[in-house]
Amino acid sequence: MKKEEQILTPRQAALLSVNSCIGNGKYTNLELSSVIKKYSFEGLDKSFFTALFYGTIEKMLTLDYCIAALSSIKTEKIDSMVMCLLRTGLYQILFMDRVPDSAAVNESVELAKRYCPKSSVGYVNAVLRSASRSKQTLFEKMQSEKGLFGVSVMSSIPQDILEVWERSYGRKCAVDIAAHFMSASPYVTLRTNTLKITRERMLDSLGNIAAASAVTPSAIRLSGSFPVEDIYGFNEGLFFVQDEASQLAASFINNTVVPEGGIVVDVCACPGGKSFSAAINLGDKAHIYSFDLHANKLSLIEKGAQRLGITNISVSSRDARTNDETLIGKADAVICDVPCSGLGVIAKKPDIRYKPVSESERLPGIQKDILSSASKYLKNGGVLIYSTCTLNKSENEDIVNAFLEENNTFSLSDDVIIGEKRGMATIFPQEYSTDGFFIAKIIKNKE
Repeated sequence: MKKEEQILTPRQAALLSVNSCIGNGKYTNLELSSVIKKYSFEGLDKSFFTALFYGTIEKMLTLDYCIAALSSIKTEKIDSMVMCLLRTGLYQILFMDRVPDSAAVNESVELAKRYCPKSSVGYVNAVLRSASRSKQTLFEKMQSEKGLFGVSVMSSIPQDILEVWERSYGRKCAVDIAAHFMSASPYVTLRTNTLKITRERMLDSLGNIAAASAVTPSAIRLSGSFPVEDIYGFNEGLFFVQDEASQLAASFINNTVVPEGGIVVDVCACPGGKSFSAAINLGDKAHIYSFDLHANKLSLIEKGAQRLGITNISVSSRDARTNDETLIGKADAVICDVPCSGLGVIAKKPDIRYKPVSESERLPGIQKDILSSASKYLKNGGVLIYSTCTLNKSENEDIVNAFLEENNTFSLSDDVIIGEKRGMATIFPQEYSTDGFFIAKIIKNKE
């Protein structure tokens, strides 16, 4: 077995990884990093495996639609490994222009001989050869589909998610969000550690792979995807990875809100990005209490703070729905980045789109409880930042509005969040090319 693992090809690895994620529910990001490390993929092999694995997961609904159109067997009756092989083969034919169709078909047939029932080899060959002959027809068929079903087929975003967006923001916006996620290119965004270096110097050091963000003055966008540890300045703690929208949320925790020696509480802190940003904004001169439910993840914050040279962060395990009684009424600022359905980060985490919407129906109750508990930490005049990385009014505006109706000592800030939006704002990915995000700035009024 060990010898077999050492000679696994990128196509083999992609097939097995797709099957593992779809069949066993493994997270795509963890599977990706694990397989690359396990089989020592580098260079072109690494790029090919990543593109085929991530691309197949991302386009699964589109691929399944095409398989159904090409197959003489109903998709629900196709063997699970055969289905995964058809997906990876079809992805190469439809979406990987540099891969000859003949190579995609022939290599898939060889994989069928190795991993699938013998009776399926001819079937795999027939379906993929038919796909190669019918590419234009398949795309025309997809484009002819009407309504949200047609959008779903083209974008590979389930219709129930599109319906959430339509209810929240209207049909046009829902379609625009889907179109953005369908065409978004991978990128990495860095948060400059201005305790150690200016953004301008960091940009100069990174060269032509880097560009300044227009959303926040601390962000740098890199073209393409890179192992974080390989980026200039990682070991020296000159940056950490954080999307621009998340950086924007943390930017409201600054020295106009928190005095030197003040207190900030981050109630759902892992992996630590907003705690780090707040500490840097405050010159590492305020105390940050970083809580998280998962004790096993707290080391991420501790190690990150150490690498960045941040000294004033304390971490502990705590359910955000319960309070540390010693901090009630003492915080100048609270960061409340609550668990959410993640519908704003579909481009980076393609497997999120396949979670049933029904699984997220319990989240508003949890979010409401967390916001209520987090607000108790604020002193009079303090600021609470409520944020999510989802696009769903029931987890965003509805939570904030319900809280304000029930707590008349709190109000929305009149400060600009982004553009002309004040107090609270949804950041749409198609407008700013960031993650989809929601930010609300809430003030505890002085009594």
